[in-house]
Amino acid sequence: MYRIGICDDERNTCMELEKMIREYAKQNMLDLETLIWHTGEELCEIIGELRLDLLFLDIELVTTSGIEVGRYIRNKMENHEIAIAYISSKSSYAMELFKIRPIDFLIKPVRYEDVAEIIAESLKFYRRNKKIFEYHSKGVYGKVQYRDIICFSSDNKKVNIMTVSSVIVFNGRLRDILPQLPENFIQIHQSYIINLDHMVSCTYDCVTMSGEVVFNISQPYRKEVRRQIAEFNWGGFS
Repeated sequence: MYRIGICDDERNTCMELEKMIREYAKQNMLDLETLIWHTGEELCEIIGELRLDLLFLDIELVTTSGIEVGRYIRNKMENHEIAIAYISSKSSYAMELFKIRPIDFLIKPVRYEDVAEIIAESLKFYRRNKKIFEYHSKGVYGKVQYRDIICFSSDNKKVNIMTVSSVIVFNGRLRDILPQLPENFIQIHQSYIINLDHMVSCTYDCVTMSGEVVFNISQPYRKEVRRQIAEFNWGGFS
């Protein structure tokens, strides 16, 4: 089941959003669950105990702001999988939201067309991340979900898969792996392929990934890397 959260201290906004979500689910014959919170504190207390796929988050919450909640999710929890769609009555938060990497930014009053577009985009990422990468290592078959892979790196004729919880090693070459990977995986170096969903920040010549792992972008790849990141709508370079 696809699970959508709403966190807004305006109860009418929550009711309207929930109504729009239900309408989208009905029109597209989807099984969606909606959860609602009215404070950032309530959300932060429980979010580690449940799985959310998409969160509509008000920026101007009365106490703990939506920006603080977003930082808690991305930095404290190290959760880069929840798609966050910010809601606000203002439009002046672009730079503050940059490192949180929201999927979108809605201005109140919220329109059904915009909510539907966000759900559709989030579902695309959700379905993509449910796919698995299969590998063989010393006669042993294994698989790992793409969403858990931070990067692939090569070491002679071996490939290392760095995941959120371990490192997997198998015989292979990056050039053979790259064509089968989803669009969120890009090569930044002869020895590195990264998952943009786990990229925390980037400059012209390096990227920082989940877990504060830093990789260099080699000179021959820099122009193409910039293009791919821009097409992926990650948010840009610092």
